[in-house]
Amino acid sequence: MSDSRVLAEQQIWAATTDRAKNQAFNCTNGDVFTWKSLWKLLSEIFDVEFVPFDEKEKFDVVEMMEEKGEIWDEIVEKHGLYKTKMEEITCFEALNTVLHLQFQHVSSMNKSREFGFFGFVDTMKSIRTWVKKLREMKIIP
Repeated sequence: MSDSRVLAEQQIWAATTDRAKNQAFNCTNGDVFTWKSLWKLLSEIFDVEFVPFDEKEKFDVVEMMEEKGEIWDEIVEKHGLYKTKMEEITCFEALNTVLHLQFQHVSSMNKSREFGFFGFVDTMKSIRTWVKKLREMKIIP
């Protein structure tokens, strides 16, 4: 996972650090992340029951969500949210791709650290922060 604040901080660092010139760097929050931990956290944040599932079981999130636009419209209305269409604030295609990688994806921040960039964010705290901001902006309930 990559918090946009860490990404921005790293981009500024790379643009202003001579040693980083013409180098490519990964950018992640710097901690270990699993989707399983995300689902549990989101269940807690949105006060819904977490139902364990087999992560090896494949499902198509695009297909699952394609008929949910009207439900989102009802949620927007019920909670007085900023009027958005679900597809304006989501990208289920990208999520589907990440959820169906055929390999364990791990990105290391070691090169960045070796070159002198030490920015990091705790992913679980980051998610709570961004959900709070999206709620304050009336984007999500």
